[in-house]
Amino acid sequence: MSTNGSIDRGYAWVILTVSWLQVVIAGMLYYSTGVIITAVLEEMEEGVVKTSWVGSSLLGTVMLTGPITSSLVNLLGCRLSSIIGGILILAGMVGASFANSINMLIASYGVVVGLGMSFMETAAIVITGHYFVKYRPLAAGIQTSGAGWGMLIGAPLVRLLLDTFGLSGMFLILGSVGANSCVCGMLMRPSPFENQRSSTSDNILQEEHNTNRQIVSCFFYRFREIIYEFGQILSNVSFLLYAISFATWGFGESAFQIHLPNYVESKGTSQQRSAMLFTAMGISSMIARVLGGFAANDPAIDSLILHLGTVGVAGVVIMVFTLFSDTYLQQVIFSCLYGIYTGGPIALFNPITADLVGVKRLATGYGVKNLFVGLSLLLGPPFAGMVLDVSGSYDVSYLCSGASLVVASLLSIPIAALKKTDQIKQHTEADIEMTVNPVSIEDDKDETSAKLEPLLTRRLDSVGEKSADTA
Repeated sequence: MSTNGSIDRGYAWVILTVSWLQVVIAGMLYYSTGVIITAVLEEMEEGVVKTSWVGSSLLGTVMLTGPITSSLVNLLGCRLSSIIGGILILAGMVGASFANSINMLIASYGVVVGLGMSFMETAAIVITGHYFVKYRPLAAGIQTSGAGWGMLIGAPLVRLLLDTFGLSGMFLILGSVGANSCVCGMLMRPSPFENQRSSTSDNILQEEHNTNRQIVSCFFYRFREIIYEFGQILSNVSFLLYAISFATWGFGESAFQIHLPNYVESKGTSQQRSAMLFTAMGISSMIARVLGGFAANDPAIDSLILHLGTVGVAGVVIMVFTLFSDTYLQQVIFSCLYGIYTGGPIALFNPITADLVGVKRLATGYGVKNLFVGLSLLLGPPFAGMVLDVSGSYDVSYLCSGASLVVASLLSIPIAALKKTDQIKQHTEADIEMTVNPVSIEDDKDETSAKLEPLLTRRLDSVGEKSADTA
């Protein structure tokens, strides 16, 4: 394969197709959690709070392991990472099918399947960034729509499998669906960038003799750079507020999604109809994500204001829903409205982060955001279950979820004012790095390390920038 023969054309569209399929699979597993938790609650009767940990552990693992799986994808390549993800999902689902306790479900379905999903999603995002340059925004939009398709078909499919095969059979079939990530991975030819990286590494190993020391020295050097970048990100007050806003939103949304089937079923809705609410939400979310991407490209529209407004309205919609949720029509209307007002902010994450921290540190910002959101996703559903136990009403839990989104919206207000101060600081970062990097190199007198470090730094920075553009 030539270096540029498949960029933006030819096999790049095959790559986009298989990566889109992986995002669809991930969306199916992610957004069907609420239906699965309802079935687990009915079968095991362990209580709402304890059962909620099964879903929250899956959502939290996907996000919290994002920085780790990103590093492993860079090391192992997208093809092998996709295969590993499919194997982990299959193994976790098989383990869940034999689980006879909540703790076993948390370990198998929550942790193992969540880790597999993280591998699968990260590999799909990175490989698309490698194969597209000119059409990268278009490719990212098509790929992101896969999550909406997963939401659309995931919950109804899981409900059908539960009614037909029971809980254990449903886990086994979902494992086989997730294992298709292995098939997608086999279709992922190593990108021109991965081929170039592999060739460079082979040449270096042939030229150098002190291999162990060069690897240790260069990765230690890169580790110090990563720590420095994280420090710069965490000192950026405007981005820190944005990450906290995103996490607060995730806290309320995870509580809402996990408990939605139980909530509407308590109002008299059947299990099949409650699953169809996610279909309505998926359709409106897909439309909103596309519209949000178009809006972000318009310089006359402030992405931060759009984020603030849509998240705030979504919070109000949840709180109003507690008053108008007695009929199925009202529940469908609510699901459509919620999908519209939460689909847009997801599409705004990349442009807002690039504006706050710069394109160079977009990948690091993505990792920091995942850490914040992962913790909130882990704690949101159990908190809603605790509120239910104390109050005896899902209405109170949903009022808390809606209030969480309103708070997330309010946290965005000071970002615009603080952004100017943080951007002034960013102008001095290039000078600081020019003084830090030579010192780091001079500390290592080994000629091999001095030769390899700049090459490794440029390579990994390039991976971060390309993967972050499609995150």
